[in-house]
Amino acid sequence: RHYERVHLHTAKRFSSLPFAPFPRDYPRYVPRDLFVDYLDAYAQRFDLRPRFGETVRAITRRGRSWLVDTTTGPLHASNVVIASGNNAEPLMPGFAGADTFKGRKLHSADYRNAMPFAGQPVLIVGMGNTGAEIALDLVEGGARPTISVRGGVHIVPRELLGVPIQMIGMAARLMPQRINDALFPIILDLALGRLEKYGLKRPKQGMLQQISEASRIPTIDIGTVSKIREGAIKIVPDIAEITEQGARFADGRHGEFDAIIFATGFRPGYAKLLEPGVQPERSGVNARASE
Repeated sequence: RHYERVHLHTAKRFSSLPFAPFPRDYPRYVPRDLFVDYLDAYAQRFDLRPRFGETVRAITRRGRSWLVDTTTGPLHASNVVIASGNNAEPLMPGFAGADTFKGRKLHSADYRNAMPFAGQPVLIVGMGNTGAEIALDLVEGGARPTISVRGGVHIVPRELLGVPIQMIGMAARLMPQRINDALFPIILDLALGRLEKYGLKRPKQGMLQQISEASRIPTIDIGTVSKIREGAIKIVPDIAEITEQGARFADGRHGEFDAIIFATGFRPGYAKLLEPGVQPERSGVNARASE
């Protein structure tokens, strides 16, 4: 369900599954198709048997075991691991006027490639990693993308002096957070330039503070920033309302678009599967589930 050009933004050295590093001939940042090949090989090696196209409807306690109700029938298990992550269900914001828009609306989960949007003005809502990469994909595919950014955004290059930013971030954790949050803006301005003049402001929270307190990772740039500098990708503020032909923004401007892509994130979907009392706490653990 991911768009076709997606690559891991983290280096393969730190992104493999247990007991099976990525093949040596894989690039540092693994593309979608090779990652699928890797998962298939992993499942075969460890005799994992995924059941595709099967939806779990409910998970309930049955004495000391669990009953998993699926679309193809019940399953019984001593233990259940819900590994759907935080990105299970697309999150669609409720903008005023959204129902009046006459163009195409879709969530980033439904975006595949730029082909259907070639030559069209397209609004992307949100500039996380997905929104930034979709905007780049669109401009490379002949579309005219504009990104709506609600607040500040931390943007980092994928590499600094040939070193993956992930490794730099890991090393930076050895220093006090306040020092890192003071130094990183200076380093990033040298690497990417001052982006405020393009409409991209940093949040008040420091980058590492935002990661630790809000679990929000920075946007890892793989070419979007250069397209913004060129003027090929436009930046606008938050949406005030959606209109029949496009959107009106917080600064009063109005833009006309043929499509709006909501790169507005996801939410966990596991809570609805579990009966009250065993839903996990914020930490992901509920001690009562094992009672």
